Amino acid sequence: MKKLLFMLCITLGMVSCNQKVAPPQTVSVNDQFSMEMPATLAAMTDLYPDAAIQYGNTFKQVYIVAKESPKTEDFATFTQKALATYANRPDYEIVKEDEVRINGLPGKIYKLAMSQEGNFMFMIQTMIEGKKGNYELIGWTIGQNQTYQGDELMNIISTFKEL
Repeated sequence: MKKLLFMLCITLGMVSCNQKVAPPQTVSVNDQFSMEMPATLAAMTDLYPDAAIQYGNTFKQVYIVAKESPKTEDFATFTQKALATYANRPDYEIVKEDEVRINGLPGKIYKLAMSQEGNFMFMIQTMIEGKKGNYELIGWTIGQNQTYQGDELMNIISTFKEL
């Protein structure tokens, strides 16, 4: 019996080590910018108006979008307008605010908590001042997933590159 159990454990161990994980794919937008998307996310539509990149996973309830805006205004004004998009949501709170550099470009990152349709949400809103334009990256998940999915969203955001 012990030998059978041992053989079963060894077989299952070998099979589980043989699993392949698809590498992330580079998603480029009109020679403007690119991001690396993990294989766990799929292209989606209608997540966010005018977003050039829209990816998500409805099972994990995690989503990310990215959009480019022409540099018609200074970065501070761009950032304030972007933040105003969500400021009227119930239970809206900026949990954390940081200045960042993503692949050499300066930006601001905001971790937000809010409610939408009665559900607690965690959002990471990032604004990047590029040479060609200003960029807004928004990732969100349900509140209970904020620790794990928040790390995944930060990893995706950190892959942003202006081309």
